[in-house]
Amino acid sequence: MTTSNAIRTSQLVRWHRRLLWLGGITLLLFALTGVTHPIMSWTGPQAVTMRPPMLSLSEAELNQAMQRLQQANLPAQSLVKLVPYQQQVLLQLTSDLQSPRHYLSLSDEASAISDQQMAIWLATHYSGLDETQVRRSRLQTEFDSAYPSVNRLLPVWQVDFDPGLSLYVHTETLSLAGITNSYKTNLQALFRQFHSWQWLDGVPLIKALLMTLLLGSALLLVLTGGWLLLRLPFQAKRRGLRRWHYLLSWGLWLPVTLYLLTGIYHFAYKYVQPDTLGLTASNAQPLPEHWQLPANVLPRGAVLNSASLVQGPASHWYWRLSLHNAGQQADRHSRFAGQASEHGALFIPLLPDAPVLDDASYAQLLAERFIGLTPEALSGQQLVQRFGPDYDFRNKRLPVWQLDYAKGRIFVDSASGQLVEQQSRSSRYERYSFSFVHKWGILQPWLGRDGRDAVVVAMMALVLLLAGMGFAMRLARR
Repeated sequence: MTTSNAIRTSQLVRWHRRLLWLGGITLLLFALTGVTHPIMSWTGPQAVTMRPPMLSLSEAELNQAMQRLQQANLPAQSLVKLVPYQQQVLLQLTSDLQSPRHYLSLSDEASAISDQQMAIWLATHYSGLDETQVRRSRLQTEFDSAYPSVNRLLPVWQVDFDPGLSLYVHTETLSLAGITNSYKTNLQALFRQFHSWQWLDGVPLIKALLMTLLLGSALLLVLTGGWLLLRLPFQAKRRGLRRWHYLLSWGLWLPVTLYLLTGIYHFAYKYVQPDTLGLTASNAQPLPEHWQLPANVLPRGAVLNSASLVQGPASHWYWRLSLHNAGQQADRHSRFAGQASEHGALFIPLLPDAPVLDDASYAQLLAERFIGLTPEALSGQQLVQRFGPDYDFRNKRLPVWQLDYAKGRIFVDSASGQLVEQQSRSSRYERYSFSFVHKWGILQPWLGRDGRDAVVVAMMALVLLLAGMGFAMRLARR
C-alpha cells in the first residue's frame, strides 16, 4: 500500500470510528425494533377462524327484501346488502363510510338489530368466545396505538373480552380488521414510535431533519465500513473481536446497505408521493321503486357471503350475489397470504329489460364512476385473489379488481361498489423496493411467510452482534 493510500485509509478508519456512536446506535435501534414485527406475528393472539359467516338465501327472501325496502321508504343509500345474523337474513344499510350501519329484518317493520349487536356477534364468531365474556364494545372512528392506521378500515367496532382480548370488527364486510391484547399493543407501540417515529408526525419538518441525520449517519457508517473491507488486506492477521467483526461484515454489508437504502427511500417517498384516493364509497342513490325478479335464478343449494343491491349501466338495478368460496381456509397462513372469500358472482336484474351484467363489466363501470376511467383508457384488468406487493394485507378485502391505466392503477371491490385504493405509477417502484427488499419479501415464495420472518430475525440478530462488536472494540481503545 502506497503512503497516500495508507493516509486515505487511516482517514477512512477515523471517520468510521467517529460515525460509530450515532450511526451504530441508529442501526441498533432499527434492528431491534425491526424484529418486533415478525415477533408480533408469531406470538400475538390469533383468531379461531378467518372465514366470514355464510349466507343462505332463497328467492322468496330476495322478494321479501325488495318489499321491505319499499315499505321502509328509506332515504338514498350508498350500499344495501343482505347479510347473515345468527339464524336470520337481514338488510344492512350503509349511508356513508363514517356512520354506523342500520339493519332491517325481512318481516318486521322495526329495525332488527343495531350495528353494535352485529359487531358483537361477529367478534364471537372470530374469537370463539361467548357473548357473556364481552366486557365492553365501542365504535372506533379514529386510529390509535392499539388499532393503528396500517389497518386502514374505519369505522370499526372494538369488542373487548374478559381474557384481555380485543377484536376490531368491520361490519360492512363482516370481516375481522384486527385482533390484539396488551402484549401486542405494546409491541406495536414500540415499533411505531422507534421504527416509524410516529411520535414526530405532528412536526414533519423536525421529523425529516432528525431521520435524515440518523439514517444518514447509519448509511455513512456502513458505506465507510464497506470501503474499508475493500481497502484493507484480506490476508492481514486479525484476532479476537476484530477478526469476527471483519468476517461478519463481509456477510452483512450488502443486506444492511439495502435495508438502509430501501428504508430511506420508503421514508423520503412519503414526502413527495402524489395525492391518490383511498377507500371511497359510491354516492348515495335513491333506491329502486319497481322490480320484477325472474323466477328460478338462484342456483339450487347456493351458499353465499352476501347479496348487494347495485346500480349497473343505464341506472338499472341488480342483486349481486357473492358466491361463497368453499375452498377458503381458516388458518393463520391463509389470512396473511390472502384468499378470495367468494367464488364468482351472479347479477340478477330487478327488471327484465336490464342488460346482462358480469363482474368484470361492473368493475369497469365503477372505475368510470370514481375516476372517469373509460374502457378505452384501460391498459389491463385482472381479478386479484391473493395479497402481494401491489395489493397487500392491509386492505383486508379479497377478491378485488385491478384496473391499470397510463398513470397508475386502481383497485375496486365490486361486492361493495367501493374504490379500495388508487396507486400512482411511481408508487409501484417504492412498493416493490419496500416489499421485496426491505421486508425480504423476495424470499417468501420459497420460504413462506414464517421462513422469511425467521431469516429477518436471524439477520437482525447478526446486525446487533456486529454493532456490539464495534462498540466493544471502540471502548477497548479508550
